[in-house]
Amino acid sequence: MNHRPSELCLKLFLIISPVIISGCGLEPYEKQQYILDVQRASTASDIKNASIIEVRRFTINPAFSAKEITYRTDRFEYESDYYNEFLIPPAVMITEKVRNWLSASGLSRRVLEPGSYVEPTHIIEGNIVALYGDYRDKSSPAAVMEIRIFLLKTKAVEAPAIVFGKTYKSTVRLESNGPEGLIAGFDKCLENILTDMESDLSDKLTPN
Repeated sequence: MNHRPSELCLKLFLIISPVIISGCGLEPYEKQQYILDVQRASTASDIKNASIIEVRRFTINPAFSAKEITYRTDRFEYESDYYNEFLIPPAVMITEKVRNWLSASGLSRRVLEPGSYVEPTHIIEGNIVALYGDYRDKSSPAAVMEIRIFLLKTKAVEAPAIVFGKTYKSTVRLESNGPEGLIAGFDKCLENILTDMESDLSDKLTPN
């Protein structure tokens, strides 16, 4: 069977290139994966009211929905980092962190797990507006996170009604420029947002 020169070159390259890499002592660069690790400092000792909260999976701006970490390098320029990424899609991870934070807050009698058949008295919906490392000023990079939160109150025969809505934004200067420093910055951003959200919700969660 005859092969075109281009096909032969490609096959030879695929066979020879691993040998060349091995012979030179080079190793392929592996991806690094990260998770957010924000946790409420302590668990509340008492439950403030009898409300039951369902936290629906947050939506996210498509620009930040991929697992790759995003960097802002100019006013209109963003770059994704192929080699450094979240282990879990950010919308899924942040939703779970919000659910865990509220469970530890004591704001309600119960925070439902996904798939629960219990009827909630309240629903929390969120949209992650921004999630990136801001490197426009290379001498002072920062982590940026912005989340829009809505609290809905359920009703027996009517659609849930919005009783509270607010956009939270946190910008944290990084202690180090590498991806680990940026992840630590995201953790602090989320901690700031959840602390403010908990304070705002404390007088909004009243059962039906």
